[in-house]
Amino acid sequence: MLGTAALALTYQGSAGAAEIKLKMAHWLPPVHHMTNTAGAWIKSVEAASGGTIKITLDKNALAKPPGQYDLAKNGVRDLSWSVGAYTPGRAPLFRFAEVPFASPNAKIGSAGHNKWYVKHGFDKKEMLGTVLITSWVHGPGMLHSKKEVRRIEDMKGIKIRVGGGGVLTAKSLGAVPVVQSATQSHESLQRGTTEAAFFPWEAVHGFRLAGLVKYHLMVPGGLYTTPFALNMNRKKWDGLPAAARKALMDAGGANGAALIGALWDKADQVGHQDAIKAGNKVQTLSPAEQKRWAKAVRVITDNWIAKGNKMGLDGKAIMDELVKMMKAG
Repeated sequence: MLGTAALALTYQGSAGAAEIKLKMAHWLPPVHHMTNTAGAWIKSVEAASGGTIKITLDKNALAKPPGQYDLAKNGVRDLSWSVGAYTPGRAPLFRFAEVPFASPNAKIGSAGHNKWYVKHGFDKKEMLGTVLITSWVHGPGMLHSKKEVRRIEDMKGIKIRVGGGGVLTAKSLGAVPVVQSATQSHESLQRGTTEAAFFPWEAVHGFRLAGLVKYHLMVPGGLYTTPFALNMNRKKWDGLPAAARKALMDAGGANGAALIGALWDKADQVGHQDAIKAGNKVQTLSPAEQKRWAKAVRVITDNWIAKGNKMGLDGKAIMDELVKMMKAG
C-alpha cells in the first residue's frame, strides 16, 4: 500500500493547479467505522493529488442503501459507495465474492477481489455510467444470535437478518432468511423480528448489537462475503484532468482496497471486544461442523459458477482464480 509521501509524488509539479471539489455520498451513522474509513480514504486522495482534490462526505443519506449506486450513476453525487448484494441484477460478476470460506480477513480479501475484478475488465462491462474507483470486502462473515448455535441442527428455523447475498446461505443451513439492509438490524433484533444476524465482527459495534445477542459463532474464512464498490459518475470522471484521474486511481484500485480492508479489520477487533465486554459467549465453528456446513452451502459456489457459464465464461476457472486471489491478497 502506498504511503502518504509516496502518493504525494504522483502530483509533483502540480503546484498552482486548480482545486477540484467533489461530493461523496454516505449513508451510515457517524458511529459506524465506515464513516471514519471514508474519511481516511478521502485523505489519501488529497495526499495523492498534492492537496488539489477536495472531497466532501455527506453527513446524511440522500437515498436508501439500494439506491446509493444510482446517486453516482445519475450525477446526484460525484462519488458513492454501495453494496453489491443490495441490487442483485446489476453486477453479477462483482458478486462472485459472496461465496463461503474465501476470505481470511478484509485486507487480504479486498485486495484479491479488486485485482481479480479489474484484471478481467468486468467493471467496464457491469458498472455502466460510472467508473469503479476501488472495491473491498468485509471481514469473515459470522453468526450473531440470541440462542446458542454450535451444530447445523441448531440453525433450523432461526430467523436470521441477511443482506441480499445471504439468503441461500441461511436456507441451506435450515434457517429462515429475513432480508434487510444493515441499518435495520438493530431495530429488527430489538423487536424480535429476527433472532440472529449474519455480519462480520464490526457490526457488533457499528450497529450496537452486543446487548441484543448473546452468542457469536466465528467461521474461519467467513460463512459468506459481501463486496462493496466505490464508483464515480462517468461524465464527471471524463471531465477531470488526467493528473486528477491518476491521483484517484493511485488512491483507489488495489491500494484503496487494502487501505479500506485494513481499517475494516481494525473495526472487527473493536466489535469483538464489545462482545467480550458484554459478557457474550464467543465460539468458533468446530472442524467437524465446518465440513458439514461447507457441504450444505456448496450450492452457493455452484450457483455462481453456473451463472458464469451462462454468461459465456468458464465459471469454474474464474471462481477458482477468484478464491485463490482472495486468499492471497
